[in-house]
Amino acid sequence: MNRPISAPTVVNLELTEICNLTCRHCYNFWREDGPGALSFDRETFDRLIDELSSAGVFHVVLTGGEPFSKFELLEYAVERLAKAGMTMSCNSNLTLAKPDNCKRLADKGLDHILTSLPSPDPETNDYLMRGKGTFERIMRGIEAAVGAGIRVSLNMVLTKQTIDQVYITGRIAKEKGCQKLFVTRAVPPTYQHGRMPDDLYPTPAETRRALEDALRVKADFGVMIGTLVSYPLCFLGDLEKFRDFVGRGCPGQSGAFMSVYVNGDTHACVHEAKGYGNILERPITEVFQSRELRKWHTGGHHYSGCEGCPYLDICDTGCRMNAWAHNGSLDGRDPLFVGPHVFKRHFEVVTDTEAERKIRNDEPLVAPARLRFRAEDGFHLLNIRWGNTIQVADDVAEFLIARRDSGAAFTLSEFGRERADELIGLYFKDAVEMPGHPVSDQRDKAGLGWDPQALRKAAR
Repeated sequence: MNRPISAPTVVNLELTEICNLTCRHCYNFWREDGPGALSFDRETFDRLIDELSSAGVFHVVLTGGEPFSKFELLEYAVERLAKAGMTMSCNSNLTLAKPDNCKRLADKGLDHILTSLPSPDPETNDYLMRGKGTFERIMRGIEAAVGAGIRVSLNMVLTKQTIDQVYITGRIAKEKGCQKLFVTRAVPPTYQHGRMPDDLYPTPAETRRALEDALRVKADFGVMIGTLVSYPLCFLGDLEKFRDFVGRGCPGQSGAFMSVYVNGDTHACVHEAKGYGNILERPITEVFQSRELRKWHTGGHHYSGCEGCPYLDICDTGCRMNAWAHNGSLDGRDPLFVGPHVFKRHFEVVTDTEAERKIRNDEPLVAPARLRFRAEDGFHLLNIRWGNTIQVADDVAEFLIARRDSGAAFTLSEFGRERADELIGLYFKDAVEMPGHPVSDQRDKAGLGWDPQALRKAAR
């Protein structure tokens, strides 16, 4: 298990409650009472960004509501975060996106938008998003964002109505120039708990079929795939086959994530209604290290049936909010849980044996300028890209910082031959690069979520 850290590395920041749609699967805990009308003002937003910056937050996800419904605030947020040295992305339904406002965001520093496409069928999409013409508007929004040079990823929440539409959605992603398709399991909103409609949530067999279709999307169209909500690793079984769905884990339990509501209240998970303190009233480090929030970070909500599983600290016993929705307890059983010790194949960190051979033979490596670091108590955080962060020893961080700042190449012999597996893991994690060996796995766009050291340990 990762050691607890002083503050989050990724913050999901809700700029506004305002939204132009009321999607049936919307996770916002206040959604049942209506779209909402609260938004940050600039003065409060500035205070908040100063707080995040001082705590060493690396990445901020700008979300809502619908951020484009408060476009001037969204534009200001992107500009302000870029000046503060934090990377950012945006979650949007893109129905309000236009070529001009997308270009303005790109010019200010936004390079990625995650957008929803519940269904490739216009009628079904309108039904799920509760709005007329939503499919066509999303298509135009994607074209506007891609045309402005912004990377776009599609998120498809799996429902009974869409479970057989993954492949078609993947084709659309390819045709529209999207880089990735997230095939995300539905999480029952808090306001549906105890009265979940049976016609919305797929069965385990249907879910597995959808993941198989996602593999076909990757193979046939070259579109990256993943999920925003973790699948229990025992449900996947063959971790090498389903490697694109490994490592996401549970952001709330990762010990690195915090969701901030528009009034400053904090949550461990974006699907959660319970708050843990307000960072406009208390320092973010104090809130993040509070006893109740630390319970998320230290396995306090693990399901007891997962005890003994080698992947426990990677999987974190699946989605805790799904467990709560179905069983009434955060430490309950994820409905997709199968059981430990069922793995057909383990996750392989090394995907290119020639690259591994070159590293072991002292092929020069470099620490790219994009690397960011944060000192903790007895170790460092290494941020690779965007919200992709792992823990490393102090001496490893110091070595990489020196090479990053000088631009000097280095070899395994200089890094330490006794740490060969660690350096090889850093290479496949995208933390170091090999100028003489081009890669073809899109790692520069993937934001790889797995921890090489933890996966190697689990597979032993």
